[in-house]
Amino acid sequence: MERHGGGHWCRPTVLSGVDHSMLVMTEETFGPVLPVMAVDGPDEAVALAADSAYGLSAAVFAATEEEAMAVAARLPVGAVSVNDAALTALVHEGEKHSFRLSGLGGSRMGPASIARFLRRRAFLVNRSPAADPWWHPTEE
Repeated sequence: MERHGGGHWCRPTVLSGVDHSMLVMTEETFGPVLPVMAVDGPDEAVALAADSAYGLSAAVFAATEEEAMAVAARLPVGAVSVNDAALTALVHEGEKHSFRLSGLGGSRMGPASIARFLRRRAFLVNRSPAADPWWHPTEE
């Protein structure tokens, strides 16, 4: 930790030698922390990423955009940065809904960030003069 301008800061940190039993792999981290763990392929990567109570955002890197998108589409998270580590934090126009125990549900980005505070109400009015067959039995 460092102290700058009245606050505490953590330098960007890459963690190697981690495994899925460590909290840094299953809990949310809000800082420049990147745990790196080798996996046998996309199926294992998706299974391990999904093995968490949280699902705010993720990042996927691959040799091609198509390969990254194939993995990204399978992740149970609100937003995925593809071939970048921070797009979900920097691009504020995109909607990002939290999954599972992350956040409060509705997006905190884009137009939906305001709309999530609105309460919607429906007024369903039957203006038909005919008897409603749901409530008034028809004569046989």
